[in-house]
Amino acid sequence: MSGKRKVRIGVVGAGGHSMRRVLPELSNIPEVDLISVANRTLESTDKTAKSFNFSRSDTNWEDIVNADDIDVIFNGTQAPEHHKVILESIKNKKHVFTMNPLAMTSEEGRDILRATEENPEIKFKQYPSFAQNTYAREDAVILSLLKENSIGRILGASVYWYTPYLALASYQEIINRWIGDHINVLAHRKQFEIGGETVHGKPVRRGITTALATLSNDILVNYTHNTTIAESARNSRIEIYGEEGSIIVHANPRKAAESIFISSTKGELKPVEIPKDLVDSWEDPRGILVEEQYIEWLLTGKETSPILLNASDALKSIDFAEGFVKSLKQGNAWVDLPRQ
Repeated sequence: MSGKRKVRIGVVGAGGHSMRRVLPELSNIPEVDLISVANRTLESTDKTAKSFNFSRSDTNWEDIVNADDIDVIFNGTQAPEHHKVILESIKNKKHVFTMNPLAMTSEEGRDILRATEENPEIKFKQYPSFAQNTYAREDAVILSLLKENSIGRILGASVYWYTPYLALASYQEIINRWIGDHINVLAHRKQFEIGGETVHGKPVRRGITTALATLSNDILVNYTHNTTIAESARNSRIEIYGEEGSIIVHANPRKAAESIFISSTKGELKPVEIPKDLVDSWEDPRGILVEEQYIEWLLTGKETSPILLNASDALKSIDFAEGFVKSLKQGNAWVDLPRQ
């Protein structure tokens, strides 16, 4: 990817992840010109502009999306701002690279999806939930194994994680990409107050949250988030079950050889050899270079990794999260998800 053409980027909102990851990566791409930035305060705007050599800074984000010398809007604002920033960017014929989630609600997300469909010339991608390490590095290998029918017809899958926060939609994003669309969900949550433990004077609440989901291809997926288990026993992973075997994907392997395991129905689990051209993704702490991929897509048309979401797939995560909440409110009932 080299040439005379430059991609001129305006940044609306530069929070922690943008400052630590996105802007350093964009600023290192020769084909990128960082034109303008607008943050919540004048102080943070000026600091960001100086840190990454922006041509200028703006006090209002509207000035950036309306500017004639900007091709792409990177939206790094908080979720409540996404709807208006993205729609205004598309209205002004700007390509959009946005942080997740797509929007605050499914209704807002559908507005954005409709706008991208009505403006097919706009290049829109949403930043993945996990660009660095967790399951992103393994993505190409898993998709290849499943395409090769390595474990036969998929019957089900389980997802286990132990973070302090739920982040359920982030894991749905992965399963949707690997296995298929979700058509309904059933949610259940049990929480406990831990005696003697407090955070900011309030009792610590730990618990187990489970979501069952049926996929369009009749696969059943079990999502389990557990904050009661001892740290030493935690093993975040995704298990995929087929008629002829299973695949286990570990979230935080120490090296590539310990990341993905596969077995036949009656055989032992064996590590999957990672292709040489992908090993660098494990060794590079930056993980998948989605920023570079997005710019190359703009300039050459070369499609990005599927971990970068289009508006349609991004909306599915919001639909799933809303279905989960609705199921809890309805006493753990099955809830059908919208069809796009």
